Parts: sequence; C-alpha cells; structure tokens
Amino acid sequence: MYKVMLVDDEKWIIKSLKTSIDWHAHGFEIIAEASNGFEGLEKIKQLSPDLVFTDIRMPGMDGLELIRQTNELNKGISFIITSGYKEFEYAKKAIQYGALDYCLKPFEEEEIIDILNKFSSDQQAKHTMVQTELLNLLQDNEEASPLHVKDCLRRLGMTWSEEKGATVIVVAGSGEFEFELPASVERPYITLRTGRNKKVYVIQGEAAAALRGASFSEGLSDNIQGIGIAAWIQDTTAIMNAITEANTAAHHFFIAGEKGVWTAFSPKGRMEEMTELLRKLSRTQDAACIQEIFEKIDSFIADGDFTIHRALHVYNMVLFSVYHLAEEQFYSYEQLLNKFNTLEEMKAYLQKLIIEPKSEQLPESNKNPKNITFLNILSYMDEHFREDISLQSISEKLQINLSYVSQLFRKNGSETFLQYLTKKRIACACELLRNSSLSIQEVSEQVGYADYFHFAKTFKKSMGQTATQYRESAGKPPGSPNSAPMTKK
Repeated sequence: MYKVMLVDDEKWIIKSLKTSIDWHAHGFEIIAEASNGFEGLEKIKQLSPDLVFTDIRMPGMDGLELIRQTNELNKGISFIITSGYKEFEYAKKAIQYGALDYCLKPFEEEEIIDILNKFSSDQQAKHTMVQTELLNLLQDNEEASPLHVKDCLRRLGMTWSEEKGATVIVVAGSGEFEFELPASVERPYITLRTGRNKKVYVIQGEAAAALRGASFSEGLSDNIQGIGIAAWIQDTTAIMNAITEANTAAHHFFIAGEKGVWTAFSPKGRMEEMTELLRKLSRTQDAACIQEIFEKIDSFIADGDFTIHRALHVYNMVLFSVYHLAEEQFYSYEQLLNKFNTLEEMKAYLQKLIIEPKSEQLPESNKNPKNITFLNILSYMDEHFREDISLQSISEKLQINLSYVSQLFRKNGSETFLQYLTKKRIACACELLRNSSLSIQEVSEQVGYADYFHFAKTFKKSMGQTATQYRESAGKPPGSPNSAPMTKK
C-alpha cells in the first residue's frame, strides 16, 4: 500500500477526497490528515507518506511553501495539487516545484484514479531504475561507494544499520513467493530480481535462524525449487558475497534431487583430488577415469560437501577434457538446469560423452566459406539467439557432432561460437535500450541472459559502459518515465 496524506483547510474537501474512490482497491492507504501547511509539514516529517494531496491556498503556510519545505527534507515524497479553476496559475507553479499533477474541485472519481495510476506507474519505474543501479553497484563492489549503496537501499525502503545488519535469501523458481516473516525478524525487506527465475530478498536483521528449515519449506509451490539463506551480514560490502552464497544454496535441489530450504555453507578445500582426476581424464580420455570422478562426487555428497557450483565446474572441465572447448562452456546454474534436472542426469550424460566418439575431422570439401552446414548453424543462431542456446544444444538440435560444430566456426569464420552469439545478443540489447521502455532487467532476459549479473558484465565488456550509461547516452526511449513534460488533458 502506498501511504497517502490529505492537507486542506476545509474539512468537506478532505471528506470529499476520502469518499471519492475506494483507495485500498487501488493500492493506497490514507494515513493522516492536516488542516494547514504547518500541521501538514510536521506530520510529513513524522510519517513520511508516499503521496500528499494538498490545497494551494491555506492559512499560515500555503501548498506551494509546503511542497518547497518538504522537498528540502529529501524524502522523495510526491505531491498532487487540489485546486479550483481560479487557481490554475498556482497549480502550474506547483508543477514547476515538482508536483506530480493536479486535480480540480469538485473531484471526479475517474480523474483521481487516473492520477493514482500515473503515480503508481511513476513509482514502479523509479523503483526499477534504483534496483538496476543497486545491482550494478553490488557487482562493482570494489569501486562502489558504501554511501551510494546505502542511498539506493534507502530509496528502496531500507535504512541500513550496521548494528541490525541484514540476512540475504535467494528464491530459485518461476513461481511467485510470498511469506510472512516471523515476529522476531526485523522489517523492512527489499526484493531484487536477478534473473528470469530468481529473486533476492535482503531482510533487515539477523533472520537466518528464524527462516531456516520448516518455516516455509512445506508450503513451497510447484514452481519454486529451492530457497537459500546466507549468514547474517553487517557491512554493505558483504551483500554481493551473501547473494552468491545464498544463490548456490538455493540451487542445492540439483544435488539433493528434491526442493527445499538450505543454509549457505562454504565447501571444504578438498577439490585438489578432483582437479587431479580431471587432469588425468584430459590426458588419457579413459572411461574408467570418469567413474573415479563420480565416486569422488558421491563421497563429497555423503559428507555434505558438494554444491551446484562444484557440479558446474566438473561439467565444464569434463567437456573441456573431451572436446577441448574453453570458450563455449556453461557460465551459470541456469544453463546447467536448462540441460539437466538433477546431478544424476548430468553424470549419465558425461558418462555417455566419454564412451561415444570424441571428434569428427572437418572434411576437406567443407572447408570453404560457403559451407552449407555452417550457414545452417548461423541461421539457427540468428533465429534462436534470444533463447538459452549453447554449442551443445545446437549440436543436439541439428544432430551434428559437438567437436565438428566447433571446428566449423574456427574454419569458416573469424569468431568463435560464443563471440558470434554475444555479438548478436548485445546488438539486440542496444536496440532495445535505444527504442523501448523495457527495464534493463527485462532487456537482459529478452536477449537470452538468464542471469542479470552476467548480462551486466558482458554488456560492459562489449560496449565499454554499463547498459544504464548506454541508454542515457543514446537518449530516453519513447514512452520511458519522464521522457516528456507533464500535460493535463
């Protein structure tokens, strides 16, 4: 609910506003009333409403002065001016002070609803922009100012306190997730969407113990696969690490084979033996070696010491050992999950990979730039680059040996598979940033990136600036927030 305050020296005006519409039905709650500007300013300081309806002419302090002094508080409060036809010039001046809009007396239901919808849309757009700003700051943790991070958190509704700290949880899955926080858990919390099927909650206070276990694991919907809970943190510089840890824990269903709630943990330093086995596989291509790797994985799981992060590492290393493909490996848990439902499925696939032929040599007749198979691959990528495609998925879809696909790229083009795919996606992202009002999160998903952080990193590497900076330098897209001056119909 957005919090609303009404300020007018005539009680019947306030009563008329209150009864004009069903405020709750539109997501608003009237929290206070005031009969003049002085009283209104004091209640604004105390209650921090989101939206204030104020009259222009009032005794003592008028509406214009109320807006001016409230703006100095830097609370991000929006104003709607209520005025009669004779005060139209005052209303225009109020808009110059930053008022969102004005409505004429006597009030009409449709006009007020339009204004509230406009406010909601404006707030959502601002909220999305601040979320993007915060995600970019968290990714550039070393360069980000803690004050800047705290300011973003404040604008999202959380005043950071080192004493209270925060707990980060990640929810993996496409379903909507709502939960009632235990009474012991501090409020508020903020939500950040970091992927098509992933949300991050930053909850004020030490909430790990209260949120652990059966507190909401029994009621998980079919579309929610896992919840990961990171340890309590006190410093904003630790937020990104907490997100990473909680994200890994949320995807533990891949290892466990069932949905659940898991607390983040740091695996013990026992990967040296696994790394040596992977090196041995690369040297020998021995099917018996993959069995040793699986036995080592099983021993890690038995000790509670294996994560999806390690599974992704093993998958990429085995793929590299067999096909020697360095660039075309999976970069996210989402890609792994798009191919396998469980760790057992991944192991079965890798076992088959070792047994089957490892490569196909590129026939001499196919080494020219007009290679039909290669052109078919490019055509498929041009059509499907917005999807979660990989070198492996293309080889399976077009029924071409994986090594052969890689060779075709190296023989027929100046780019690798990944370079070509990235160029297509970033070019499409640039077009959307220039010509649409989609949020940057939505753009990243539209062009095929399941993880926002990977998109942000790739875009900056490709374009030399962040997606936000690119959009600003290219000019505001049509229909974007604040792209045109406000007018009254």
